[in-house]
Amino acid sequence: MFRFILLLTGISYSQNIFICDSLTKAPLGAVNVYTNTYGTTTDNNGICQINIFKPEDLITISYIGYEKKILLKSSLSDTLFLNTISIPHELVSVLGINTKKRKKWFTKLERDVIRVYPYARMTAKLLKSYSTVLDSVNKLSFFTKKKEKRIIFKNIESQLISRYGNQVTKLKRSQGRILIKLIDRETGYTSYQIIKEFRGLFPAGFWQITARLFSHNLKSKYNPDKGEDEMIEHIIKTIFRQKTSRKYQIHSTGKLK
Repeated sequence: MFRFILLLTGISYSQNIFICDSLTKAPLGAVNVYTNTYGTTTDNNGICQINIFKPEDLITISYIGYEKKILLKSSLSDTLFLNTISIPHELVSVLGINTKKRKKWFTKLERDVIRVYPYARMTAKLLKSYSTVLDSVNKLSFFTKKKEKRIIFKNIESQLISRYGNQVTKLKRSQGRILIKLIDRETGYTSYQIIKEFRGLFPAGFWQITARLFSHNLKSKYNPDKGEDEMIEHIIKTIFRQKTSRKYQIHSTGKLK
């Protein structure tokens, strides 16, 4: 029985990793740990649960001011040490991450973008795939057109949930706000315009009022040259663009070249 308990403990522990500074051995909280589909972060003790990932998943470990690691889950050890890197002065100036508080804010923003950007991309892809159908639907009578657009809207929702699960509907407030921005970035339409197109003026107005109660704005436009949107643009270009443009070579150790 004692050996069985040890085995269970070992299995449970293998689903967690401890991430810390390689020099001080201090735990690193809010480290982003993610794949193209799923993402999580370490807690204040530097511990992260990785049971959401599959053994063959390629996992990225990212934290501002530290080296980025990209490893297979099957190659991860129980403890992961990150080395600090020097951030170019011009990058610090542009991003404004020269304080601990600002660094923590940027890490959280990076985590949220990693979570919702795939949803925005797929939404744009689905809307594009329905563009020809929408052209035909727009020629129908008012009530028939309204009915058909509602069906298309539900189909898009269903496909998003089918791809990503119910986590699409369980976003935090900050993640929902960023998703609104990224939908505009990827589609050229604000969330308000999309709801108005598929559901009508009244539902769009209702959801806009509801969104405003939670400090959101479905009519907000994405501006990659200003404020938070500039930070989001930087995250997308340095994380997602690099991952799609590079061809990784995986060695037997699980490291990348």
